[in-house]
Amino acid sequence: MRQSHSDGGYPLHEHEASGGHTDAGRLEGLANLSSERTPEAIRRTMALARETLEMDVAFVSRFAEDRMEFRALEGDAESFGWREGGGVPLEGTFCKRVVDGSLPNVVPDARNDERVSGLEVTREAGIGSYVGLPLRFSDGRVYGTLCCLSHSAEARLRERDARFMEVLARLVADQIEREEIEAEKRRLEVRATGVGALLAALVARDGYTGDHSRALVEQAVAVARRMGLSEEEAAEVQQVALLHDVGKIGIGDAILRKPGPLNDAEWELMRMHPVIGEEIVASTKGLSHLAPAIRAEHERWDGKGYPDGLKGEEIPLASRIILVCDAFHAMTSARPYREALETHEALEKLEKHAGTQFCPRTVEAFLAVVGKDR
Repeated sequence: MRQSHSDGGYPLHEHEASGGHTDAGRLEGLANLSSERTPEAIRRTMALARETLEMDVAFVSRFAEDRMEFRALEGDAESFGWREGGGVPLEGTFCKRVVDGSLPNVVPDARNDERVSGLEVTREAGIGSYVGLPLRFSDGRVYGTLCCLSHSAEARLRERDARFMEVLARLVADQIEREEIEAEKRRLEVRATGVGALLAALVARDGYTGDHSRALVEQAVAVARRMGLSEEEAAEVQQVALLHDVGKIGIGDAILRKPGPLNDAEWELMRMHPVIGEEIVASTKGLSHLAPAIRAEHERWDGKGYPDGLKGEEIPLASRIILVCDAFHAMTSARPYREALETHEALEKLEKHAGTQFCPRTVEAFLAVVGKDR
């Protein structure tokens, strides 16, 4: 039988009164967690939570669309029917209700609490008591939860226990957020390395094409932001802008460096460069997700482009942005066989062909961006 003792108005568990996990012991346990690697830190945090609250199981969950996945479990998870890496529908969980604010962080007697007693998970998992806290990142995003549960009701659980779990939840959330930031940093480094290597090959193959790709980047990113894309999406547009002509690496010098206009047969070969570019990018680690946009960079809004005849919204947005920027840059650049157009003339042509060759919304954003620069 557990007994409680008063300590300034807060109940103490028997093990606290007897010198087991005292408040000092809790703090000592916390002090060693923040410096550990994420998996070990999460394991130790769950163990500390479960042992301190004397509960059957502890877990860290991740919310993935309409499911709650068990990222890590500690204790007797099998008796609840749960396994690491598994999951349950999010809608029917205690955790969702805690995050939504419709359930408190501490549920001492789940079977007699009308807010959760009728839930399927209460019956199937045999939940008697629950303590759970959201794992919230610094930007306010909820990753999931840190929870402890028992099959038995535990009347001894109090708000004090939720405050202790809140400290642990902040530690876990910080660890996972740092892990995600580091993973994203490594992913971006891989991408940057791949982009740099391919661009260097492109410049070595054809100096004009490399310079042209760099000139597109600033305008393409500005258009992406004007259209309301996130910074991550704008970064992908930047990469597509840099690599949109990478397939020209596979085009012969007789065509690529020809001083005059291409004939029909030569154009047929030149039109293969988006397909070649797709194959190159698809096989480059960290860049394969850009391959569809590279392939579609010469598709037209009216479906008369190449290589696949995509139409309208079927065309990736990054490809539509690059097409407008590419056309403007081509029209305002001199060629051996024609003079460059004035800026206002090129803009008029973009407006004229919005809705046929070009995405109207993209042209509108481009005009707004170039208008600011003029």
